[in-house]
Amino acid sequence: MNQKKFKLVIELVPSTVWFSSLYQIYKNSNQLNKWRKIKKELFEKEGNRCWICGKEEKHLEAHEFWEYDDKNHIQKLVAIHHLSEICNRIKHIGFWCYSQEGKQQLAKAGLSREDLIDHFCKVNKCSKEEFEKHEKRSP
Repeated sequence: MNQKKFKLVIELVPSTVWFSSLYQIYKNSNQLNKWRKIKKELFEKEGNRCWICGKEEKHLEAHEFWEYDDKNHIQKLVAIHHLSEICNRIKHIGFWCYSQEGKQQLAKAGLSREDLIDHFCKVNKCSKEEFEKHEKRSP
């Protein structure tokens, strides 16, 4: 059975790299000027729109796209794009919907797992059943 090709997909990352990012590396090494340059370039290239859903927002997340080589324990940064807050939460649904801290922060933002699923389905023009299958197949 062929799985539908989605524009917005879940990216489950190893828990060992949760909360680590290029931003954190630059922040911890007192080099935030490098991060600001990346963000400036993103705004010049992509504007104030989410790279995935096209939603225009003042606050966009700079989402890092990584490739993982689990065998050799290597991760490689392949791209950085602006994502809306909700698209970014779907990318990291493991944190937002399955950790206590994530659930609390999601509720504090006035969002639920259903809100994330609805956005996923709208962006991908799919059913909730297709979302559930995708989530179960996510590595």
